Amino acid sequence: MPDIFISSQPQNTAKKGNKSKKVSFASQAISSFLFLPDGVRFETQIPGETIILLLRKHWITNIAWVFMSFVFLVAPIFLFPAISLGGLIPPGFPASLLTFSILGWYLITFSYIFVNFVLWYFTVSIVTNDRIIDIDYINILNKKFAETRIDRLEDVTERTGGFLKSFFDYGDVFVQTAAKEAVFHFLEVPHPEKVVQIINELMAKVKEGGA
Repeated sequence: MPDIFISSQPQNTAKKGNKSKKVSFASQAISSFLFLPDGVRFETQIPGETIILLLRKHWITNIAWVFMSFVFLVAPIFLFPAISLGGLIPPGFPASLLTFSILGWYLITFSYIFVNFVLWYFTVSIVTNDRIIDIDYINILNKKFAETRIDRLEDVTERTGGFLKSFFDYGDVFVQTAAKEAVFHFLEVPHPEKVVQIINELMAKVKEGGA
């Protein structure tokens, strides 16, 4: 799996007044909303290009597969003893085969966890001072890459709806462009209103610079 973005620093430091507050890179790396992240770069970043926003789907969208992973992890603790006590395992059934079955179950479970985490982690939307980049992983081996320059943007809108989206403050952002990729979709990202505001400010800055 190629690196989409990497960091050369194990942690970053945010200063406020005379005090310094250290932010763990581990916390930054798995965040779904990063504004002006320190020490983070992506594979096609050019010299002088600054990451303004790095977005992933809101963490709440992972609840379904996280819950299923938990069920799969604890299921053998109850499932295999129940099968044994119920007499569903024939006498003389090899213990090694039962052990192999349990190991196979956990191998599939950890593969399920790994794939879902990787798809969430590497599917990102990046807003820089020069362009917008959308990277969608269709599966673990295939990805879709699209980008457009800020000066080609025409309109930015956001859409939220429902209790969960309102409560956890996440939704969809749609970026209309004049390029070949007519619309960029940032789906289920945190703080959609802030995302729209930041992109609009970048658009205004680019227009002022080109005037």
